[in-house]
Amino acid sequence: MKLQHVESSHVLELDDSSGLPLSISIENQGTEKKISFVTKFKIELGGSDRRNPVGGLEYYDTEWSSEVKVQSAPYLIQNLEGVVWAIPVKIGPVNAEITYCFNRIGPAMSIGVNFQGNQSLIVRNLVAEIICDLGGGNWLLNIPGNGAKSNLPLHQLTSSTGISPMGGLRGSSGLIYLSDSDSLRNVALWADGNVEIPEVEIVGLSSSKTGVNIKSEFCSDLSNVKDLPLRLFSIDLSVPTWQEFPSLFQSWLDEYGVTSPSNPPDWIKPTMIFEAQLGYSIFGRVNKYGPYLTATDLVEDLDRIKSLGFSCIQLMPRQPYPSYNVHDYWDIDTSYGDKGEIKRLVKEAHARGIKVIFDVLLHGVLDKESITTAADGVRSGPYKDRIDEKTFDSFSSDVKDSSNYYIAWSRHIIDFEDAWRDGSPVVSPLIEEHPEWFYRDAQGKVTGVYTKAFDARSASWQEYFMSAMLFLIEELDIDGFRFDAPTYNEYPNWADWASGRANASALACVGLFQKLRPRIKAIKPDALMYTEPSGHLLRKSMDLNYNYDEQWLVTSLASKEARSPHGIRNGRDLALWMKDRDSLLPRGSMTAHHIDSHDTFWWPSWGIKWRREQFGLTMTQVLTCIFGALPGPFMMFIGGEEGIETILPKIAEFKRSEEYKNGEILWWVADSIPEELFGITYKFVGQARSVVVNPSNSSVNHSLNSWRKTMVHDSLVGSAIIRENVLVIEPQSAVILTHLEE
Repeated sequence: MKLQHVESSHVLELDDSSGLPLSISIENQGTEKKISFVTKFKIELGGSDRRNPVGGLEYYDTEWSSEVKVQSAPYLIQNLEGVVWAIPVKIGPVNAEITYCFNRIGPAMSIGVNFQGNQSLIVRNLVAEIICDLGGGNWLLNIPGNGAKSNLPLHQLTSSTGISPMGGLRGSSGLIYLSDSDSLRNVALWADGNVEIPEVEIVGLSSSKTGVNIKSEFCSDLSNVKDLPLRLFSIDLSVPTWQEFPSLFQSWLDEYGVTSPSNPPDWIKPTMIFEAQLGYSIFGRVNKYGPYLTATDLVEDLDRIKSLGFSCIQLMPRQPYPSYNVHDYWDIDTSYGDKGEIKRLVKEAHARGIKVIFDVLLHGVLDKESITTAADGVRSGPYKDRIDEKTFDSFSSDVKDSSNYYIAWSRHIIDFEDAWRDGSPVVSPLIEEHPEWFYRDAQGKVTGVYTKAFDARSASWQEYFMSAMLFLIEELDIDGFRFDAPTYNEYPNWADWASGRANASALACVGLFQKLRPRIKAIKPDALMYTEPSGHLLRKSMDLNYNYDEQWLVTSLASKEARSPHGIRNGRDLALWMKDRDSLLPRGSMTAHHIDSHDTFWWPSWGIKWRREQFGLTMTQVLTCIFGALPGPFMMFIGGEEGIETILPKIAEFKRSEEYKNGEILWWVADSIPEELFGITYKFVGQARSVVVNPSNSSVNHSLNSWRKTMVHDSLVGSAIIRENVLVIEPQSAVILTHLEE
């Protein structure tokens, strides 16, 4: 059967038996553009759940079905989004509709499933497996924000690669863009679901064929609902070239309401953030790291911190307890350190022009019962014999590869077990006082990863959390927050009130933050809202987001041995990846860049925790110059400054320049740029400053004829000179240039 509508140029061909798509096409000036599909839906049903050894839930005794059968003829619905063809089907035993929406806003077409309620069925997941035949040619792939270089020939993506979705931790738009310049064909496929956090993978099957899997993570007790729509992906064959596409994509984001705030604090873009830890953390059960045992120690180091160029302190929860666990938001002494000394820290920092923000988490409370459960799970789980294996940066691997992280996480639980248990109540009193605040399994038992998980969908919990944040600002005069791991509980809540859409809880923080922002700004207009996940949905109410999505670039540039065949290879690749990623971020987005944070420090094995231990000091210096030059703050974990003490103040001075703060960004990505070089320029009122870095092992020459006059403002690493308007930059060197326009 064929589906089309006068409002759309796209035509769908469906399988008469299943209602699944066979092809999508458009006709433009007599030329047809067509993609053929082999599509399979798989649905997971029934069974039960139990605690996963690494936290959350796992299912057992479930059944998978891939049988999809049309039940009656399609019918047409008109709504605000567009014109929808609904195909009544059964997916296994489940009554549902496959929906094809010819959109009035956003991409041309969206494909989804509408589940019918009032069925005595438990749906655990729906997976869409799609093979796209692009119809010949040599296609290029762009998956901005993910682990592949820009303009990758599709046939080179020989291994399945994860794509972080809009609600993902590492962050990206979830976009897949394909183009064939020879045939002037372009395709955008967008996993744009915004309720659950899907798992998305892509693989190149040939130069014109690709496989895409979307594991929706949708789950529901259908007896508790009337009907539930699930958007799987959108597709558009009428998109412009990759160079022109970002402006169109920005309009899609605007229409979806995915934009960042337009009023970030004036102080944040040029700031340097110093991540400070109080107390000690434990690694390998014998190694302790405690740079500041008390807030007093940190106060006494403020002058050195300022001299390094830092203008903001991010204060982690006190280590090791409560660490990244909730104790009592109002109990400052337990959570961060002596209240009087914390107040003195803020006062002394402010006197030096240094802001102070608190690192606050949302995912749950720790008690003796939950830590015992987590530790017992590790000792009986799949990683019990692997916790002493060497682990590296967990965020440098593909987004779908979690084994390195789970080994390190398991070790972390055992390392911190005794300290956490000693400081915790037997059972958190909040369990009895507010039972509706917590995730539960099918048997009604409170669940968690290693804490007992809060569900941010609970309206009363939201009020509890927001009240606590306002209290901390008013009580301590702090300058904002970094919200840690708000989507950490990325598994279903099967409590009766939540089970109709059980996996919608992880992204409930998006609405929470939208409510919290005006309340915080009413008290302190220049307070910072900053969170760890960097997916597009998590940027909607944030002034600033983390750069987990960039960590693979560090490893790919610094280590040839760890580089994937489709990874970045050099400085120009990195600049192009950054340019493309930033061009598709929500309007107003800002990213905090780091190479050494507590996250990159905690997960690798002892002895290879710092970038200087992993890649050598010179490469660490080079990486600091690259990531310090990017638009947005630069942050660093206490201890990461070793060996880069002379570079950090120069980066800070660069960030204070008018060119950086107010200038137009020019990325060094043209074909005329030597591929070894990373370069970024900030141009403002006829003047410009550039940071140029040569991370390679060879000297590089580059003509600067596009500028009337260029001078070396400062050498950061190694050496570079300008001779007859040609930059000569030595291996593993970095320089700041100033320019005057022609």
